[in-house]
Amino acid sequence: MNGLDCIVIGYHAGDFDDYRLMCEQAGPDSPERQIYRKEHLVVDGRPMPWLEAFSHLRNRATGRSDRYHVGEVFNLATLYLTNHLRRHGYTAEPVSLFGAEQEQLAALLAERPRMVAITTTFYVNILPVVQIVEFVRKHAPDTHIVVGGPLIDNLCLGGLTETLQDMFFAMGADSYVQESQGEQALAEVCAALTAGVPLDGVANVIHCPEDVWTLTHRRPEANDLDACSIDWSGFTAQQIGATAQTRTARSCAFKCAFCDYPSRAGALATASVDTVRHELRALADKGVRNVVFVDDTFNVPPKRFKELCRMMIEEDLGLRWYSYLRCSNARDEETFDLAARSGCSGVFLGIESGDAQVLQNMNKLAQDSQYRTGIARLKERGITTFASIIIGFPGENARTVANTVDFLNETAPDFWRAQAWWGNERSPVYRSKELYGIKGGAYSWEHFTMNSREAAAHCDAMFDAVTASTWLPLYDFDFWSLPYLAGKNVSVAALKPLLETSQRLMRERDAASPDPVRMAALEREFADSVAALDVEPAKYQW
Repeated sequence: MNGLDCIVIGYHAGDFDDYRLMCEQAGPDSPERQIYRKEHLVVDGRPMPWLEAFSHLRNRATGRSDRYHVGEVFNLATLYLTNHLRRHGYTAEPVSLFGAEQEQLAALLAERPRMVAITTTFYVNILPVVQIVEFVRKHAPDTHIVVGGPLIDNLCLGGLTETLQDMFFAMGADSYVQESQGEQALAEVCAALTAGVPLDGVANVIHCPEDVWTLTHRRPEANDLDACSIDWSGFTAQQIGATAQTRTARSCAFKCAFCDYPSRAGALATASVDTVRHELRALADKGVRNVVFVDDTFNVPPKRFKELCRMMIEEDLGLRWYSYLRCSNARDEETFDLAARSGCSGVFLGIESGDAQVLQNMNKLAQDSQYRTGIARLKERGITTFASIIIGFPGENARTVANTVDFLNETAPDFWRAQAWWGNERSPVYRSKELYGIKGGAYSWEHFTMNSREAAAHCDAMFDAVTASTWLPLYDFDFWSLPYLAGKNVSVAALKPLLETSQRLMRERDAASPDPVRMAALEREFADSVAALDVEPAKYQW
């Protein structure tokens, strides 16, 4: 009998060179190429993402082999599913970052687990899954592999087409879970494998009993967040680290026109304040100093948000927290006071646009004045702000982009980033594609007022035009690296000059006629600043 029922595998970052080639092949004026240019540096003649460049320069100065990666913050989906299986009486172990934990994974696979579960929270194509499956097959060829999560849910929205049949064979797993939640299906797959019975009786599973992938019966899951809360005592302090993610809600209360997540995730569901209290106590007992709430709208509903803040003030656990935040739902001074007093250190603001008409087209239900007030109130209280911007949504033009530039320079959030609109053909705006003249999707689209290449060009121009806020890279970084690096003793005050130098470096490198002398000076400045930091060692090594 197997001693280990399941290994749950989290994020696979993939190879940056593969990503670079994909972006370069998209064309010089494509959004993919534009995004790539503004998220990498060149060290020793090799392009690498920001944190990898940071790691190499640190190691050059210290003689260590540290690999700093935001994936060091343990993958929440992996912990959540491991916890869920354990609560159902199964033995399960989590692996957070596939590329950095292959030795540990190989040791676990040597135990011949009954099942390996692969999460797909951040994937937009099947390549990461293929690579994980190949590794598992090499080390445990008889183990049942099940894949679930957003990638599978998205792929299945059009039905089990011939193309999707081919994709399932290409990924190479034994079964797939089609359900936006899926944790109950995973437990039932484990039960069926333990009992040695077919998967036909398990809801929401796609399997291949006779050379054709077929879906078992559908049964929407409605898992209770209080009942499914993580028992953090089951994980070691070394696994969790100084920064941890948790969630207090599922889905989103809003229906932005560019996003189909609420329609897939169902109605907003929340955990009780007491459940959150117990989780935070457990995390503090494990030595956690920074908590990331991954809820899509942490401060919604507003009354509950205040209750959560008062609870954190009452508990006084010494935790700093980070989250998404909607300025339009932070409606009074008390909200900002409670957030600051409860330990709020930074917020991700989905601003999207600084133009009223574009915001209306997006169905953001937010006004320019609310954004301006919110950013000002947050900054007054020393809370770090990051503004995420979408360029090119239907209705966007040169004037609306200029309004967004003005907005950023006038409100001066600590950090910002703009990206071309990604045309999600399942999002609500596509129901009005004739109204806007939308053709195409993903990063290849056009509509009556702009196309994807023009949006990429505007993003490039904004990189130079926004001077009151600091650009954040995306690949292996994003806003969520701020709490990760805070857990490594790198404060925002220490990080911001590094990012400003790297922004100047990117600007010089991408200029029509780069100045090699200035480039060399900026490279030395960046390397010296990285070397001068007092950074705690990384969990992972090269």
